[in-house]
Amino acid sequence: MVYLAAAYGAIWFVLFLFVISIFRRQQQIDTEIEVLEDALRRLEQK
Repeated sequence: MVYLAAAYGAIWFVLFLFVISIFRRQQQIDTEIEVLEDALRRLEQK
């Protein structure tokens, strides 16, 4: 039964790390989109 609890805990830990990595990547993508939108606005003004 101890192994089952350890496996369950490990799965939750890996899932938590996965969600955190997705969250960080989404923040990077949002930043990239903002930079590209600013560049596009500057090009449209010319």
